[in-house]
Parts: sequence; structure tokens; C-alpha cells
Amino acid sequence: MGHAQDISQKDSIFIGYNIEVGKRLFYTSKGKLEYSEGTLESKERLEVMILKQNPDGSHLLLLRISSLIENIDKKGKRESLQARSDQAFCSLRSNGRFTRNWALDNLAQYDLFLPNLFPPLPEGFSEDIFTWEFTDRLFGDKDQYSAEKPNPEERSWIIHVTHHTLLDEVYLMNQKADIYFDIIKGLPIYKKDEGIRGHGRYAGTSSATVFLDSITDLDTLWAQQYARELTIFLSTDSTYNHILHQAEINPERLIPMRKDAENLLSSVNARITIPEIKTPLNNMINQLPKDFEQITEQIHKMAKYVNKPSPNWKAGDFNGQRHSLDDYRGKVILLDFWYRACPWCIRAMPMIKQVAEYFKERPVVVLGVNTDKNREDALFVIQKTNPNYVNLSGRDLTKKYGVANYPTFIIIDRNGFVRQIRIGYEPKLFDALVEMIEALL
Repeated sequence: MGHAQDISQKDSIFIGYNIEVGKRLFYTSKGKLEYSEGTLESKERLEVMILKQNPDGSHLLLLRISSLIENIDKKGKRESLQARSDQAFCSLRSNGRFTRNWALDNLAQYDLFLPNLFPPLPEGFSEDIFTWEFTDRLFGDKDQYSAEKPNPEERSWIIHVTHHTLLDEVYLMNQKADIYFDIIKGLPIYKKDEGIRGHGRYAGTSSATVFLDSITDLDTLWAQQYARELTIFLSTDSTYNHILHQAEINPERLIPMRKDAENLLSSVNARITIPEIKTPLNNMINQLPKDFEQITEQIHKMAKYVNKPSPNWKAGDFNGQRHSLDDYRGKVILLDFWYRACPWCIRAMPMIKQVAEYFKERPVVVLGVNTDKNREDALFVIQKTNPNYVNLSGRDLTKKYGVANYPTFIIIDRNGFVRQIRIGYEPKLFDALVEMIEALL
């Protein structure tokens, strides 16, 4: 079910991932970030279970990952900051192309995020030195790869990686890595990361190493049961989060939505028996009251503003021009509240630019509202992102609209009434904002 690595002929080299059904791969990662206040240390462990070959030739993988992050201050005092674990399915082809899903994307914050460890492989080796790249669909991050032609006399083949994100210029970041690919095993066996961040609380230098610890046989019957129960859990988790989202945007249905969530978790509880899956399910059950309390609190807070006349305001932009709400009467207004140290704000900006471009010939105005204390931080971001809409210096506006989380998007109709308040980044933010604005035109 795997691939034999044929490098015996220099002109017909084939390299692919050796994905063998019934195997378990164990990777560990150790990372360190040295910054002005001390050192952050991270430890992660990834288990990859290869369950079966799919009809299209790809292989279904079950991933389990855990991490621990600790801070060590200048005096050597160690403090545990975060311990967590996650699970997901994905499908992987021998050329490194993944079938992505929301559960896999939820693991992107880990050093042992599998697509970063198993990069896409080139289709040919006709050059002595060659390059290729891959752009991630979720955030638009781009990885650029380079390598020399594999040498038939050497077992290890090195892939050099340069990682580019939308945040690099704003946070003065760069990140590079070397991945060591074992030609005989057909697997990555070692990875070394190095990075620099020049802005923010955690400005400093980072490094991480990844090792392939071991390869063992998989208990097939246990894995099948685990896969069945994890499928149920992930479907439940997705449905539960959909219910929470619907409750947020449909306050009048809060009570029936809560009942739906309670019934969902109750019906699934008896079907989950494996402790590693039962624990996060119990966490969801215990968290449910707090989740709906927070939604209720948010609804009450928004009720002060939504479907009410917008507070009047005046604010200056970063070119010295004054603006007021009255200047835009007769237009739909989108306010985007952001600040430099908010990465989700920065990731949202390309989509806000798309919204401004989409409505440029229509009675819609897009205004960024920056809340940085330091004017230079705002100017730096504006210079690097080159927005096609006006940005205001608007710390005072946060009080007028009760903004406490970022990014926050406020939509005001053509008569000056607040109609929507949207909090947080989402991959389909552009579509969501366009739909809300179109409904007011």
C-alpha cells in the first residue's frame, strides 16, 4: 500500500511519501521563543494513524496531537501557560497533497501541523536545483521550497522552506525551516525551524526541532472503533458550534437553540466510550451553560446599539482630514475596528479591501477605525497594507459602540441606524459582510 522509493536511475527519480496502512507514526517537537521578559518553551507530540486507502488513491489519516507551553521568566521561575490536545481526520496523497477540512485547519496553530511537516513534493527532478511553492487556502500563507536533486548515494534529502504570511511585514517576522526526508523510509524524519519576530510582546527569536520518534503497528480493531467515535464527536462539535453561531445572530431563538444544543450533547453522550474522546465531550457538556451565558450577555450588550440610531461622532484620519457620521448620511457605513497587535485584525484587512472594491461604485463607505495608543503603529500598518479605504484614529469611538473585542465590524444603514455588529475573523468574512451590506441597499 506504500511506495518503494526508486532513485537508482539518475534521470528517472521518483520520491513520494510511503503511506502504509496499519502503521502509527509518532513525532515530537520542542520549541523555544526567547523574548524580552523570558523564554517560552513548547513541547508537542503528534500521533499519525494510517487507517485505510481511499478509492481515489489517497490515504485516510487519524491525527492526535497534544502540546504544553511554559514560560520561564528572567529569574528562572517556570509557569505552565497552556496544555491542550486536539484530534482530526485528513486524507493525504503520496505527493503531499492534503484533503483539508475544518478539523484539520483547527490544528494549524501547532508546530506539528501535518501540512507543514509533510510539504507538497515536486512533480519532477529535471534540474540540479529547483524550486516550487504552495499557497494555503485558509489564510493565504505561502511556503516557498527549494532543494537539490536527490542524490542516489545519499539516504537523506533536504528541503529548504521559507514561510511567508500576511503578518510578516506588520510584525517584522520571517521564518525558515529545513526538512530532512528519508528516501528509504519515504517519510520526513527531522525538521529544524528558525524564526524572528520584531514587534509585539513576544518579539524575539524562535527555534524548534521535530523528530520522527517511532513507527509501530496499529491495532486495527481499536483504530476502527476510535475512528467511528471520533467521527461522531467531530460531527457533534461542528453542529454545536453552528448552533452557537445561529444563537448569536438570531437572539429571538436563543432559548430553543439552547435546548437544541442540550439535546444534541445528551444524545451523543452514551455513544462515546473511549476516554480520549469522552473527555472533550464532557468538557463541551460542562461548558454549555457558560457558552450560552456569554451569548446572552453579548446579546444584551448589542441590544443597546443594534436597531438604534448610531451615536454621533467626529474623528480625524491619518492625513489630517476630519470626518463625522453626518458626512456619510445616505450611505451604508462599514466600520472596521482594529489595532496593530491583533493578528486577526491584520488577516481581515485584505477582505475589507475586497469589500471596499466590491462596493466602490455604490453608496457604501468603508472606514477603518484604529485604536492603537501609538500613532506610529497605525501608520506602519497602513503603509504596509496600503488600504483602499480611509482609516480613522478612533480610540474614542470604541466607547460609543461598546467595542471590547477585535476585530469588530459595525454596519450602519443609510438612515444612520446600527443594523449589524460582527465580532471576530472568519474565513468567509468577505461573503458575510457583502451579504449584510447588500440587504441594506
